Amino acid sequence: MHFDKFVSRCNLLWPEFADHARLAHSRHPIDRSLSRVLKEIPGMPTENKLALLNAAVGALGKDEVYVEVGCYKGASIVGAAIGNPEARIFACDNFSQFNGVGEALRRTLDARTPPGQVTFRDQDFRNFFVAAPWRPARIGAYFYDGGHSFHDQYDGVALALPHLAHDALIIVDDTNKRAARSANQLVARAVPGFELILDLRTERNHSPTWWNGLQVYRYRRAPGAKEVRPPGPGFAIRKFIYDDILLEMKHRRRALRSKIKSRLRGT
Repeated sequence: MHFDKFVSRCNLLWPEFADHARLAHSRHPIDRSLSRVLKEIPGMPTENKLALLNAAVGALGKDEVYVEVGCYKGASIVGAAIGNPEARIFACDNFSQFNGVGEALRRTLDARTPPGQVTFRDQDFRNFFVAAPWRPARIGAYFYDGGHSFHDQYDGVALALPHLAHDALIIVDDTNKRAARSANQLVARAVPGFELILDLRTERNHSPTWWNGLQVYRYRRAPGAKEVRPPGPGFAIRKFIYDDILLEMKHRRRALRSKIKSRLRGT
C-alpha cells in the first residue's frame, strides 16, 4: 500500500481530512462522481465510504489486492473499482443477513466491473480466508462489513492479518457498535504495528455521512513480528458480555416483538 498516495488523495477529496471531528460530519467528498453508484445500485454505503474505498484501491502496491467481506448488492465493490481497472478484487458474502440478493450482486458485478477483475465467493468469511484465492498476492486494502457480533468482528480482522501486505489498510464498517469497537481494540492491542488512523462516529445509523461509523487502521508489519496471539481471557470475557448476554437479549426482544405483531395481525 502506498500510504502517502492514499492520504494525498483523501486530502483532495476532503480538505478537512486531517480534522477528524469535521470529517465525521462531512456530507460528501468534493469529487462527487461516485454518487451515481448509489443511485444505480441499492445498498448501504455513502458517498464518503465509496470515495474512501476508491482511494484505498487506487493506492495499492504491486502484487497487492483489494479484499472485501460483506458485499450486499455490490455498490461498495463497484465504487472501489471505478477508475482502478488494473486492481484485482476478491470478495465474499454468504448472505446470511440478506436472503435473495446473491443474484442481484452477480448481475451488478457482470454489468459494472471489467471481466475477470472481481473474484467473488459465496461462502462464510472464515472459509474464504482459508481458501485465500488471491495468493500469492498480499492484501493491500481490506474492507470488513460482515457480521458485527464480537466474535465475528474479532475473527474478521484477526484472520486477515497473515494475508496483509507489509503496509496495509484495514477499513471496518459499522463501528458505532460497541462490540465491533471492542473487538478491533483487542486486536490492535495484541498486534504491533496495528494503528488506528481514523475513527469516525456518526450520531445514528443510516447517517448520510459515514452510515453507522467507520474505523480505518494502518498495519505495518515489523520484521520478525508474529501475528495476533490466540484469544486469551480478554476475548472470552468480551465475547460472553457482548454475544452471549447482550446479543442474545437483543435476539429475544426481536423474536418477542415479531411474535406480538403476528398475534396482533391475527386478531
